[in-house]
Amino acid sequence: MNKIKINLLIIIQTISLLISSILAIIFYNCFNFSFYENFYKKENLANNIGTTYPELINNTHNLLNYLKGDAALNTAWYSTKDILHMIDVKKLYDISYYIMISGYIIFVFLTILLLFLLKWKFLNYLTAIFNKVSISFVLAVAILGIVISVNFNTFWLKFHTILFSNDLWLLSPDESNLIKMVPEEFFTALVTKIVIHVLIFFTCLIVANGVLKKYFLKTR
Repeated sequence: MNKIKINLLIIIQTISLLISSILAIIFYNCFNFSFYENFYKKENLANNIGTTYPELINNTHNLLNYLKGDAALNTAWYSTKDILHMIDVKKLYDISYYIMISGYIIFVFLTILLLFLLKWKFLNYLTAIFNKVSISFVLAVAILGIVISVNFNTFWLKFHTILFSNDLWLLSPDESNLIKMVPEEFFTALVTKIVIHVLIFFTCLIVANGVLKKYFLKTR
């Protein structure tokens, strides 16, 4: 196998790992129930939206279980528009989950294939390419973080217009319990946390790759 093909396979392998890992971090944070609890308590949200804390918690569990496919949405709490929007969100979640799993499968398959074809020479190629691809991702995420910090509203509007083909996401607090549960402040905090976690993860990968490269060069 020539060098160009090897480099291409390693780029695909690395991108598959990074995209899947970003999605895994997003899922972890979105389904981290303690984040919801801390936000609700900090903002005194139950009292502010005219409900009880247990009811707010129960309907949050219901929302997350719906996304996992384990429950139907509570029609006594969520409006028709809430439910229609969440149908779109669940489709997006299902597609993203499939991409994450597929990416990890591609990563494992290509790792095994390249190890079989190249033996330990694979590490030479990997360490040479991995940082370049990873740094490109870090720069993209860092730029996104700057955009979010400067104007979250613009980012959030663009995010929804790109991912959704309708306006069901334009919910009003006057008629939507969903938007009351997760207002803009919630998503600002959540997205910020995701960006920080992604940057930390990428930094760890780059450092680990540097250690591997140094160790490999010393012992091979």
